[in-house]
Amino acid sequence: MSKTLLLITLFASFTYAQVSKPIEMPYIDYPVTKGDHDEVAQQYCLICHSWGYILNQGKKSRPYWKGTVQKMVNEFKAPISKEDQQTITNYLVKHYGFEVPASGH
Repeated sequence: MSKTLLLITLFASFTYAQVSKPIEMPYIDYPVTKGDHDEVAQQYCLICHSWGYILNQGKKSRPYWKGTVQKMVNEFKAPISKEDQQTITNYLVKHYGFEVPASGH
């Protein structure tokens, strides 16, 4: 036990001894577009990842966002009701995506 504690203490002292001034982490603001039930999207999406992760996907189509929300539910077991899945998809398409034009016949 004492050898382990000694090793941890030595490791910590060597690690922290190399930093002579405070390290400041950069802050990146990822603003959330308000309205259209943004609180529902935030409630579920921010549990697992930052809003930046969503924004960094770029503008995506409705099928992409719908599939992504379904993947969160099916593969990652996000507890999102069918109604809230639709709300989140609609929000993401409106603010961070686009509609795919229907093919004309």
